[in-house]
Amino acid sequence: MGKVVAFTNPKGGVGKSTLAVHLAVKLKERGESVVLVDADVQSSSSTWLLDVEPEVSPVRLHTPDEMLEQIPALREEFSYVVIDGPAGLSEVTRAALFVADIAFLPCGPSALDLRAANDAIRVVRQAQTIRKGPPIAVLIPNKLQTRYRLSRELLETGRSLGIPVASGLRLLQAYADAAGQGTVVWRMGQEGTTAAREIEDLLEELLRYEPAEIIEPSVANG
Repeated sequence: MGKVVAFTNPKGGVGKSTLAVHLAVKLKERGESVVLVDADVQSSSSTWLLDVEPEVSPVRLHTPDEMLEQIPALREEFSYVVIDGPAGLSEVTRAALFVADIAFLPCGPSALDLRAANDAIRVVRQAQTIRKGPPIAVLIPNKLQTRYRLSRELLETGRSLGIPVASGLRLLQAYADAAGQGTVVWRMGQEGTTAAREIEDLLEELLRYEPAEIIEPSVANG
């Protein structure tokens, strides 16, 4: 049975699609069977992925019923199901959390981003309570500028949220360029060298999280 990981945050522009596409491509390169579920009506990650790795056919699921009914079948077929969640705390997002083993929550360095992440964590904890365990939640700081106060505050606040905090990604032009060029940063040559090293380290870190490490609801709410 495959592992279901969801990139979710009610705020747009925090890096969900970037991380989902890069993770799907990395898994394919490692020889894993992987499918990307595009739950955003704009379908940007589907278009991007088809340019990068045509052998990984995306699946578009845009309703809660589709999510709840089709994800269990996909996890029987693939080693990894990677969900690129929509913006907003919609019923589709909630449905994704009811089928995911792990919820990765990208978050940018602004008050609005952090407020959105807090909202997402609340919904994750509701799902944990109902499901009596999963999904584990991991905050991914994104667009960091280490010399700026907001980035430092994001890292400090993230550690107080009661969930694991990943190493995160810096604000680098290569990530935006990769989407525009229909590729991933480690295929961009010298232009993407720094970003490639950074995101590959992060993806390896994310893949070490296992469903067995789920934070129990009583701990998460404490």
